[in-house]
Amino acid sequence: AAGVRVGGTSIATFTCGTTAYAASDAVGIGSNAAALTFATFAPAACEMMITSAQLEIDTTALISGETSYRLYLYNVTPPSASNDSAAWTLPSGDRASFLGVIPLGTPVALAATTLYVETNGINKQITAAGTSVFGYLVSDGAYTPTARVFKITLHGTPI
Repeated sequence: AAGVRVGGTSIATFTCGTTAYAASDAVGIGSNAAALTFATFAPAACEMMITSAQLEIDTTALISGETSYRLYLYNVTPPSASNDSAAWTLPSGDRASFLGVIPLGTPVALAATTLYVETNGINKQITAAGTSVFGYLVSDGAYTPTARVFKITLHGTPI
């Protein structure tokens, strides 16, 4: 029906810093809080089914040591407030808001200036506390980045 929202799509975009990442480090805006906001992903506080996720990195090639990524999800801004290049952990203060993880995979070159990976058929059920979902992008590999734009897209539907 017209005007009825039946699905959610939200994009988090940021430019990473240049501080070296160890495996399992949060990837975020250089020297700032690494938590990402997927604004207006849910129509309201409700159960959502995440159906797919895409990761785009605006660069020409993977950096030596760069491998796959994971997206750790929360129903509020993570209380831990980890910064870019900080080791991801699940401290006790984050447990109540933690929603789980989505393995994103290893981006591959689509064109001369774009790395991309998508994960479809995720079907991960989460409980949104409001209209937004939050997360940390975490690197599985250790590498020293250049300032690059990261774009993460989540798709889902209320259930």
